[in-house]
Amino acid sequence: MARFLSLDKRRVASYTNSVLKFRLSVIFILMAFLGAPFASLAAEATAKIQDILINADSMFRDNEKELVELEGNIQIIYKGQHIRAQKARIRLRVKQIELYGNAEIVGATNTIQGDRVFLDYESNTGVIYNGSVRSGPVVFSGSTLEKVGDSEFIVADADYTACTNCPASWSFGGSSVRAQMGGYAYIKNAIIRFWDVPVLWLPYLVVPLKSERQSGLLTPAFENSSNGGFAFSMPYFWAISRNTDATITLTNYEKRGLKATTEYRYVLDEVSGGDLNFANIHDKAFAEDSRFNDFRTPNDKGKPIDRWFMRYEHFFEMPDEIIHRSQLNLASDLQYSKDFPRETLNYGDSAMENRMSFTKNTKDQHYSVDSSYYVNMLHADPLSGNSDAVHRLPELKFSQAQKNIGSSNFIYSIDLDYTNFTRSGNAYDDLIADKISDTDIRYIKNTCGNDPKWEDKPHCKRIYDGSYDPSIDLLRTGQRLEFIPTVYYPVKIGDGVDIIPKVGFRETHYSFNAGEERNYVRRFIRGEILAKMNFSRIYGDTINTKATRYKHEVVPEVSFTNIPWVQADNHPFFGTGQIDNAPYSPRDSISDGDTGSPYGLQFDYNDRIYDRKRVTLGLVNRLVEKRWIGDRPDYRQIASLKIAQSYDAAQENINKGKPWSDIVTILDVRLDHFQTYSTFNYYPKENLTNTSSRVRVLNKKGHFGQIQVNRNYAITPGQEVNLDSLSETYTLAAGFVSSYLNLMGRFVYDARAEEQSRDKIKSWAYIAQFKPPGECWMITAIQDQITGGDQNFRLNFEFNFDGVVKPPMPPEALDQFGF
Repeated sequence: MARFLSLDKRRVASYTNSVLKFRLSVIFILMAFLGAPFASLAAEATAKIQDILINADSMFRDNEKELVELEGNIQIIYKGQHIRAQKARIRLRVKQIELYGNAEIVGATNTIQGDRVFLDYESNTGVIYNGSVRSGPVVFSGSTLEKVGDSEFIVADADYTACTNCPASWSFGGSSVRAQMGGYAYIKNAIIRFWDVPVLWLPYLVVPLKSERQSGLLTPAFENSSNGGFAFSMPYFWAISRNTDATITLTNYEKRGLKATTEYRYVLDEVSGGDLNFANIHDKAFAEDSRFNDFRTPNDKGKPIDRWFMRYEHFFEMPDEIIHRSQLNLASDLQYSKDFPRETLNYGDSAMENRMSFTKNTKDQHYSVDSSYYVNMLHADPLSGNSDAVHRLPELKFSQAQKNIGSSNFIYSIDLDYTNFTRSGNAYDDLIADKISDTDIRYIKNTCGNDPKWEDKPHCKRIYDGSYDPSIDLLRTGQRLEFIPTVYYPVKIGDGVDIIPKVGFRETHYSFNAGEERNYVRRFIRGEILAKMNFSRIYGDTINTKATRYKHEVVPEVSFTNIPWVQADNHPFFGTGQIDNAPYSPRDSISDGDTGSPYGLQFDYNDRIYDRKRVTLGLVNRLVEKRWIGDRPDYRQIASLKIAQSYDAAQENINKGKPWSDIVTILDVRLDHFQTYSTFNYYPKENLTNTSSRVRVLNKKGHFGQIQVNRNYAITPGQEVNLDSLSETYTLAAGFVSSYLNLMGRFVYDARAEEQSRDKIKSWAYIAQFKPPGECWMITAIQDQITGGDQNFRLNFEFNFDGVVKPPMPPEALDQFGF
């Protein structure tokens, strides 16, 4: 009972105090109304004075001095700024406010905190003592911060970081800093600290405080290799304009010297743009390289040379549906791509391709003008000339798309193609015939006793005797004009059977630059009939319109191709054998073996007559997924399996009783956590299989594992297989992603290395990304060795000045080390 009586007494006292406060408030209001020279100690918690909304435990106002004093849990709102403090003084006449005790000003772009803050709230300027300014993840702190604008500060004894952890993983200190939030920070006497440990002093430093592109120095990078030694790189990013920028990098190699690299980028519209890369170095290390000096005169050995490369890619959508494409790839020497493979991006290729084209597509027609210039990379001499490379200058194409003939069901198409094959050297290659291991070969005449490996020997030169021998020499230049009209008559039987017969005529005119038979014409008719069926079924929830569904398709196909008529005379360009007897198949590619073949080496595959009487059987299995992303359906093929084999009756008596082609199997699976792309070519007569298979497993976190197998024999139709020609490599790759470490690597193992005197590990690479706490920087270490190349180690630091966390590298990042 006493407890309840005590409670009632407290309630009565509270009621009495409330009445007293109310009466005092009325008195104070009346005094202010009557013009009292001082304001009252107000009991109300909230007031609005000159558009300033105020809330505090207590408030005192002096109307004569236009002064407001606040104390206890102060909250002030003015022009979108929310101000907190324990004690404040507002000078209404000069529009200034003084804040004391855990002062905080929260604005639209930044947050200010300090022990004391003097603020001109009309101009939004002032001084903060022992405070900090935060804008997103960017934090500046110092003994004195002068606010000179809405987002601009001058900080004394400053410390800057974009890390979220404490102590910060990295920070920049300085005697003074001028910072523009959303712009730059200019730091004097900058000291870079890692976890409060000073590691580097710079007299002046400029760092970005925004995510938009802007000019400035990027973080340096470090590199080490046996041929180049230790290297230090300092890149500079230049934001030239809204649609152009460049990165200029100076790299000093301990052994090579100073190298300048420039990457220029431009954007013309949403889809058009280009990228130009260039580098130059006066390479001292290359001057002592045997790959180079073996081919130099005694007076030139040991002298450095200027080495450079240029790579350019351009895409431009012009008016009237015209598209311009350019691709340039050039280097000072043929070893440059091996020493700097991540610049030319073509190490291991047989040639550097330079190409330019203009294309125009209409509803029914295609026009193109194309030119291709090739740099032969197969010479041993790094400064070898390029006179033997064959170029396409120009190549003109016209195509008439499939179109009905009048109102009938007949469909026609027309293709017209002109190509000029040219080079700066002789129009033909002077060859010599020989027999090695019961194999007929032809190779270049040379000054080293006609050695087949003459190019590996210094000072060996090729010989041109000035006389074209059609029985041995190879024509390498000329012009080709092809006219290919085709007529189709598609037939549909029921819902699932499609039959497409077609007849095409092909006429090819050649004009050669050597020999007595300069002009040549070939004509033939090719007939083809394709029949396929389509069986399909839908799996999944067929009631819910937005449910995930799967469509399984089985498509058996059969096609028959026949060339009933050929009008073509024998010509040295097609070799000494009868054209009708050439054992070619559609998958044949041009190789060095063609020079020794009785059927010669032509310009490209279009010069060959193939599928003279051929039946192809195929079966395609397809699985398509339909899922919904929001209100939009998304279709993707998640699996396909294709099997095909051909029977060529024309090869029954030609290809040593081997009319059946290899059985081709292609498996392509692209699931969320499992991917594979595999091809298998089984040759039934040889009982051998060529395999190329890649399997990758991955999860949402980014962990992945991958294995790739390549196992191939050199199989040429009509020739016995040399089992020693087997190449067998295994590529293993894996990746691991965590909060503080991303790690991925790969290596290529050569299973035939010992038999062919090669290194067992052809190439290897790993990428390690260390992410210290705070999500504000990353250390990336990359070490790799390409096939037959130098071992290289690179280290760079990536600071997130804008606070945007960089995602881990995808598995495809390892592909750049697969040379």
